[in-house]
Amino acid sequence: MFRTPLSLLATTAAVLPAALLPCAATGQQVQDQVVLDTLVLSAGLSPVAESAYGRAHTVLTSEDLQSRRVITVQDALRTVPGLSVTSTGETVAKIRIRGGESNHVLVLIDGVEANSPGNGDYIFSGMLAEDIERIEVLRGPQSAIYGANAASGVISITTRRASAQGPGYGGTVEIGGLDTRTASAFVQAGDGRGSISLSAVARRTDGEDESRSPGGDTEFNRQRVLGLNGSYDLTESATVGFTLRRIWQEYGYDRAVSFVDSPDDYIVDAPLTADRDETYGSLWLEGEAFGGRLLNRFAVSGANQNTAHFNGGLPDYSDASRLRNFKYTGSWALDGGNARDAAQKLNVAVQKKREIYENSFASGGRYERDTKSASLEYQGQFDNGIGVQAGMRRDFNDDFRHATTWNIAAAWQVPGRDLRLRAAAGKAIVNPTMFELYGYAPGSYDGNADLTPETSRSQEIGADWNFAAGRGALGVTLFTSKVEDMIIGTGNTSQNLDGTSKRKGFEADLEYEATDWLRLGATYTYTDARTEDDQPVVRQPRHLLGLRATADIAQGRGSVTADLRYAGSSYDAEWFRNYSPPTTELPDYVTVNLAAGYDLTENLRLTGRVVNLFDRDYSESWGYYGQGRTLYAGLTAKW
Repeated sequence: MFRTPLSLLATTAAVLPAALLPCAATGQQVQDQVVLDTLVLSAGLSPVAESAYGRAHTVLTSEDLQSRRVITVQDALRTVPGLSVTSTGETVAKIRIRGGESNHVLVLIDGVEANSPGNGDYIFSGMLAEDIERIEVLRGPQSAIYGANAASGVISITTRRASAQGPGYGGTVEIGGLDTRTASAFVQAGDGRGSISLSAVARRTDGEDESRSPGGDTEFNRQRVLGLNGSYDLTESATVGFTLRRIWQEYGYDRAVSFVDSPDDYIVDAPLTADRDETYGSLWLEGEAFGGRLLNRFAVSGANQNTAHFNGGLPDYSDASRLRNFKYTGSWALDGGNARDAAQKLNVAVQKKREIYENSFASGGRYERDTKSASLEYQGQFDNGIGVQAGMRRDFNDDFRHATTWNIAAAWQVPGRDLRLRAAAGKAIVNPTMFELYGYAPGSYDGNADLTPETSRSQEIGADWNFAAGRGALGVTLFTSKVEDMIIGTGNTSQNLDGTSKRKGFEADLEYEATDWLRLGATYTYTDARTEDDQPVVRQPRHLLGLRATADIAQGRGSVTADLRYAGSSYDAEWFRNYSPPTTELPDYVTVNLAAGYDLTENLRLTGRVVNLFDRDYSESWGYYGQGRTLYAGLTAKW
């Protein structure tokens, strides 16, 4: 079922559009259909209509986050099927998708790549959700669209922006346990030709003591975020825009020690702190040609990430990453319509990216690598309910062998039924991180400059079913992937493994409106991820279950939401017990969170929430424990 040769997929991508062309949607009727359909903004080189997209995906909106009073993006992502969130304390959280590593997940912030060239991943502990408008999670290989670091999927985050004419403003305040304070504010305006949005978020918490030792200090976390974006129509066919986001984080942490027999002894109290400074920005120009049949987009983007570590207030070590990106994307309407909403379109992209990594321990001090790429993608939507996406990309890398990646996906709306079938396959790559290549930590790690990229091939099939007269929706997906040249840490360095690492699993997502006042939801993910010698991949629970219930109260002026999360059969390595640490199964756990809100006025809402209601001890990573029961209360205002 899952074995689809590359030659067959390539032939299908070439032949299917032509074979279906006689029944292709044409004219104003189809263009209206596409325009009215919800778009998945990050699903291709140009947005894809949700009904035509052939891959499993999840979209979280600001309304979803506010109704559940989710404060951090990492907590928002815990409810998404296929995702595993692992925290090592308050200040480091990483995301894995379908058994892949955290550096197999590409993170975009307003279209800007946020993964660190140094570690290859993005650390979510500095990402607050108060000014987030939309989160799109695309599961499965995306390298044909985004290049390396997108082998398991993409998390695309869109920050708050002006969506209506006239001014708007608002904000939130919240206080809670662990001496936590959160405040946010935004102001935005639009006049039909241009828009601008400014937002600011600040949060501080004293946190808990990771070491759990008598008299130990707590691990504080202080975050500040400033976001600015805007756009302006230069003419009827040309628009210019920009994004800018700054994140400042200061946090404390304790020391992990070697040669302990219990996870309770792994973390010891230490006066360690760090300052993290992140900047993301882009400038873009979009213009139509040939009466709108061709849409051109030029974008220049960049990211700076700096982290300085201190021991007892004295400098210890530091690292920095830089990314510079230039990209041109062109979309051509094959059906003669407007390229923005054409039912048949061909996209092309060329890109040049430079990555820079600096580490105070590394002997070379500074490392650079450049990647050039060219991509081609076909998107088709037909009036017989079929949607197709097929793409190919060629990467030209200064340090590694040139690589070709591809993907193909299709969806079919079954006639006369509220049932959509979909299937997808693709090849992806992941380049070794610069730390894996050149990193150095005295006495514990020395990089391996001979590493080669990882390669993965993945397939999935799924279905989406609406039932109970539209009050219920169920999505299910079967997935499998094989990874060659998997990179692991071994001893005090990294190496490529011989053989094939395998992942397979099942995802389900259910939403049901039981009554006019009660909405229910459930997600379940089964993941069997194993290395080439049949050992479990660490920090990937085999079973993840989420249950959610939201009840409207007080004639709709208020709501209460309960979230239950279960994780079972998760493994982790006892990292510093010795150079070949054993892999240990972590205890299964269940956590419950509550959130409530009540509209005091049309513009003012009272909120409250409880994290870990039953104060359960649980571990997502060996030696680290999750947050204990904590209560919060706040106000949200919007005009």
